[in-house]
Amino acid sequence: MFARIFLISIVQLYIFRTSFCLYYGHEVGHTSMESTHYDRRILQQQCPINNQLKESHQTTYLANFKSFPLTSPINNGSGLISSRKQFIVSYEEDTLVTRASSDTIDINNRSPLSMDQAALDIIVDKQIIGNLSVYVQVLECTNCPYKIVTEDLSSNKIFNLTINTKYNYRIRIELHNTSFCVQTLALYEYGQSVLNVQMSSTTTNSSSTSDIKCTLTARRSGNHIYVPLIVGGIILLILFIVCLFAQRMKLRERLINLQNRCLKRIPQQESTLSYDLQTRTTPTATATTATDTIIATDANLAITKIPPIHKISNVVVPRSKRLLSLDAFRGFAMIAMIFVNYGGGGYAQFEHVPWHGITFADIVFPFFVWMLGTSLVFSLKNSIDKSVPKRTLLKKIAIRTIKLFLIGFILNTRFKVDLAIVRILGVLQRFAIVYGVIATIEVLCSRPEQYIIPTREQPSMSTVAVKSGRLQRILTLFCDITNFPVQWLINIALAAIWVLVVYLVPYENCPAGYLGPGGLDENGKYENCTGGITGYIDRVIFTDKHLYQYPTCQAVYGCNIAFDPENLFGAMPTIFLAYLGVQAGRILVMYQNHADRLARLFTWSILSTIIGVGLTAGTLDSGPMPLNKNIWTLSFSFFTAGLAFAGFALMYVFIDLLNWWNATPFQYPGANSILIYVTHLVFATYFPVQWVVVNTHAAHLAMALWGCIFWIIIAYILFKKRIFLVL
Repeated sequence: MFARIFLISIVQLYIFRTSFCLYYGHEVGHTSMESTHYDRRILQQQCPINNQLKESHQTTYLANFKSFPLTSPINNGSGLISSRKQFIVSYEEDTLVTRASSDTIDINNRSPLSMDQAALDIIVDKQIIGNLSVYVQVLECTNCPYKIVTEDLSSNKIFNLTINTKYNYRIRIELHNTSFCVQTLALYEYGQSVLNVQMSSTTTNSSSTSDIKCTLTARRSGNHIYVPLIVGGIILLILFIVCLFAQRMKLRERLINLQNRCLKRIPQQESTLSYDLQTRTTPTATATTATDTIIATDANLAITKIPPIHKISNVVVPRSKRLLSLDAFRGFAMIAMIFVNYGGGGYAQFEHVPWHGITFADIVFPFFVWMLGTSLVFSLKNSIDKSVPKRTLLKKIAIRTIKLFLIGFILNTRFKVDLAIVRILGVLQRFAIVYGVIATIEVLCSRPEQYIIPTREQPSMSTVAVKSGRLQRILTLFCDITNFPVQWLINIALAAIWVLVVYLVPYENCPAGYLGPGGLDENGKYENCTGGITGYIDRVIFTDKHLYQYPTCQAVYGCNIAFDPENLFGAMPTIFLAYLGVQAGRILVMYQNHADRLARLFTWSILSTIIGVGLTAGTLDSGPMPLNKNIWTLSFSFFTAGLAFAGFALMYVFIDLLNWWNATPFQYPGANSILIYVTHLVFATYFPVQWVVVNTHAAHLAMALWGCIFWIIIAYILFKKRIFLVL
């Protein structure tokens, strides 16, 4: 039966591929997490119909650029890059200046604007004689030089610029390398502005000099692009409040009872349990195993019966029940990932930052890593309670690690299988490495009594030698830390190794401690040092051909070498983030009182956030260790762990403490996260998940939200059918 379903799915995939192969360059892939970026060249080869769509979005004036530093000093302290080629890149969704052309003075004669584009017309006063040079600097590109746009701007022509409004700019217009004016540009979508360049005469006691000045005026105000986002947020909030109200009124139960009375059906017992996806039951031939009691991982949870389980090949239903807030938090991260991967409405806040800093898109993957550590504690404690041999546990860990890595690698080949250039690393690959290391450490260092809270009546090994009652109370208060000294030492040692290597080891022409994107950073001084030692290690081990080819620094910083955001060396700080999640799991396992749990969760949230912000000197995007997801700095691990502690604690309050919320709808994708993650990537470019929409933020936002709703529905169906995929 399963083989038949699989065969039918393959045939349907082929039919959908030929019928609904679509161009969705802005929504699918451009703003997604790194492992879900689509290779546009391969996508165009597979979807020939989309090539026409892509060509319709290309501009007439396209050119690449090359940087050459000037030897002459610059008056305002900023470097200039001189080149005869224009500052334009290939495709609109990736460009900074998408169109630059000179024509006769006719402001209304221009091509139509698209989403996230604004028009700037530069007009030169007739009193200015000679050609002017126009330079543009992207403010988000820290320590970057100006880039040449044109060198032949004169008073008898108008210069048209079409600019990507996701970024802010500084424009410099120079006359004969002596006089210049500088203007900061903060343009809005579909806005039209005019920059007038005029002569400015200044008189002093001894002499009179002439200079030029720039005056920026708006011909048409830009659109309020955040209106669709605000409206969508209000609608979702209203729906959420309605769901909470329906839950409090038990509306669903009343509708089911009414339906049963009308159709004269016998009411059926429905299980509303949240299943522990980290444990896996062994199928047996007897029917009684399907109706075994649930082993509760929380002492406050009641033991109940579950209905018979329908076994489908390797898809199994685990039996361990746990806190609903765990699945709810994982499900929230899953839905947030789908929203980001499907474009996030084209908003910059739902895209990864060019390099340093953090956005909403950057915190999704860390939440999953944190939840990995939290869930690991539950499965490990169950195995310890059942006296499972460590050798058996290590074997299962190795098998699951290999499965995760292989699935991630296969996803990298979903467009074209070319083993000579296939990307090796990715999100699931990073997940596999982190899981393998952290789970191995936990198993090898585990002790039967480590989850027992020491008391005076029941002393443990850690309290036998304690003579002072005050010291004993301190050890009891922090037993979730003191009971695991070896694990803490190992993880701190791994984090210390990362810090020492990054800040003390130079390589080739790159200095030790460099964390920048290379390219134009620091006036192109370290052009080929993208990612510092982190990127260098990957290039040595995997070579450039097997790394990610479209790093987030490409558009702004112009970095031209491959860099993998799920790099191998960056797994070490990620392991520390997972271990902070392990700490949260220990809190939930060792303390059964709500106040004890929440006090510790919020304390860890505050401490982690303070450490993360402190390492950046309070700036987030600079300082000794800025937040950086590409390199995955240690400050990034601390900061995102603080957000995860706080987010989970809030869900715990509303779901498990106050019972105001039953975790709907997040518990459904959270209970089947691996299956939903894989399928949402595989079917991302197929109908009815996504299709071509008009090029507006409202349409893209609606499409991204529909993608989230679609997979919530699929997860709900799987949940009700009790089909769970556990590796």
